[in-house]
Amino acid sequence: MDPATLKKNFEDQIAQTEKQISELEENLVKAKEYKIKLQGGLETLGLLEEAPPSDLAPTPEEAAATAE
Repeated sequence: MDPATLKKNFEDQIAQTEKQISELEENLVKAKEYKIKLQGGLETLGLLEEAPPSDLAPTPEEAAATAE
């Protein structure tokens, strides 16, 4: 393989690798955001389990029943 062909091959591989890195970084950001949402969901469930029923906001049906 002559040096010019080899150089072109390496440059193509570098460009392809940079593209892959960029895509992986984007997916990593999305995965981290998803993880944060899941953690927030777990925290919310934990708070709901700890809160006595009187501390929770009434449902629309309960609010209508007490307004009558």
